[in-house]
Amino acid sequence: MFPKDSICVYPRTFAALCRLSVAVCVCVGVISLLVACGNRTMRIDFVPVEDRLQPETIESGDATPFTSDKIAMIQVSGLIANTRAKSILSTGTNPVSDFREALDVIARDPSVKAVVLRINSPGGTVTASDMMYKDLLEFKKKTHKPVVTCMMDVCASGGYYLSCASDYRIAYPSTITGSIGVNIETINLNGTLKKLGITNEAVKSGPNKDMGSPFKKPTDADAPLTANDRELLQSLVNQFYAGFKNIVKSSPNHIADADWAMVTDGRVLSGTDAARLGLIDEVGDLDASIRKAKQLAKIEHAKIIMYTRRDQVRGSIYANSPAPQPQVNMINLNVDLGDLIPHGQSQFLYLWEGFNTEE
Repeated sequence: MFPKDSICVYPRTFAALCRLSVAVCVCVGVISLLVACGNRTMRIDFVPVEDRLQPETIESGDATPFTSDKIAMIQVSGLIANTRAKSILSTGTNPVSDFREALDVIARDPSVKAVVLRINSPGGTVTASDMMYKDLLEFKKKTHKPVVTCMMDVCASGGYYLSCASDYRIAYPSTITGSIGVNIETINLNGTLKKLGITNEAVKSGPNKDMGSPFKKPTDADAPLTANDRELLQSLVNQFYAGFKNIVKSSPNHIADADWAMVTDGRVLSGTDAARLGLIDEVGDLDASIRKAKQLAKIEHAKIIMYTRRDQVRGSIYANSPAPQPQVNMINLNVDLGDLIPHGQSQFLYLWEGFNTEE
């Protein structure tokens, strides 16, 4: 671990390190003993000293040493939800909060002339999608900086909803996009609980208070919802669906009236078909998106930057762009195949449930 001569020259330092190692081992042992004996657990979080977004040049491209203009790239990946995406050894980050923070930082940087929004998402909750959409509209209104969306593997439902706030949309030929619609899925566990000898009873203030509850006794074994519950939930779905279609209509699109009902019926489309039907502006790639951003910003040369945190390293414009992973969907949440128990409640979603992308 140490060069031989350093041990001879610095014997006190080496001895101090040895004593420190022993002390750490003793402390860990004591803590482990306390955890084992009591109703306690130990959590370790790795938190950077400075966790604010910092600019990082990820590609110089055609920029010269004297080029000051920049194009900022923002990544939206995975499920769009106003909650922390937890992971091992981390409490995770909130995609809605991160998106707003990135826009605020870019708005304060006059050298950033345009934004490339790279989306790799199947969508998410109705409210979170709308929050990010409105934040992007407000950013454009305040800064007048053009925004070009580049759709990666998946840009569907809530992901497509967000793209509607951009000035121009480019997708790969193989991109999965569309899925214009809203859904809420319910599950009923009443029969399963009975087989396990478990019963429940809801004390409620009104007849609709337990609407959609997984524990409510179904009137039909093959239909978790009562006719009244279904009617009430359908009215909300229709309301959110109408809002989604209005967003699409107000966005830059070239959808023919004859194709409108078809492209907004919830189906997913390839990037090639989306361009042909007018849901996006053209088929291309990330480099084409950067070129379009320069054109809209009326600049010839620019550095490509991303605002990252200290523990995030971007090696290129393609960094951290994961491929879709299959998911098992339970109670409208994307549950990894390793999860055994659904960890959430039913939600109204702008979400294509075929695949999901994870950071």
